[in-house]
Amino acid sequence: MLMTVEVMSERLTKTLNQVRNDLMAGFSDADRESYLYLVNWLRQADIASHALRVGDIAPDFLLPDAHGRLVSSEQLRSEGPLVVSFYRGGWCPFCNAELRALQTVKDEFDSLQANLVVLSPETRDLPRQLKRQLNLDLTMLADVDHGVAISYGVLFRVPEETKAHYSGQGYDFGHRHGSTEWMLPIPATFVIDQDGIIQGSFVEPDFTIRQEPSAILSNIRLLGPRIKDEPPTGE
Repeated sequence: MLMTVEVMSERLTKTLNQVRNDLMAGFSDADRESYLYLVNWLRQADIASHALRVGDIAPDFLLPDAHGRLVSSEQLRSEGPLVVSFYRGGWCPFCNAELRALQTVKDEFDSLQANLVVLSPETRDLPRQLKRQLNLDLTMLADVDHGVAISYGVLFRVPEETKAHYSGQGYDFGHRHGSTEWMLPIPATFVIDQDGIIQGSFVEPDFTIRQEPSAILSNIRLLGPRIKDEPPTGE
């Protein structure tokens, strides 16, 4: 079983790297200039330093899933470790590659009794469309008004130069987010234990780089066996 996971992780690494390299190789000069500008801007502004860290208390949330049903983080972490992943939206191919990679190892999350939720800044029917388009069986939550991204310290206002580039490519964040505010999360992954404490944090301003699913699984395993709430015996 362990070997299977290792082989799977190796393949995922190659897949993510290949997608990243392929996409970046296809960048136009304008794409590359915009990419470098945004990453440098985020690093110079030190946006990532505002993110929650290992040892911090993870804010709980209640958000609608792709079908409009409310999902409670408190309930999910009562069942086992909780993994919260922020992504930019279905328009981002790097995000879609990450989602596919997470889908591939979903059974491993299940075997560790860990819940995984991916938080999208997109609302309306977009999360459901993305699930259908990518054939995902992941819990996708709409971070309405970016409230959770703010509480985790991963939200930033898109600079005007990047806004102009994305607008030129036809991205309408006003439609996708239900707001005229141009806000995006830095892609990030947090592993939260059953007490609500962050035990793993990956926050990378370079949106083309994502945490490997194998690293997330390793972090969960370090938490040890799940402490399951046993049903009352009546004694």
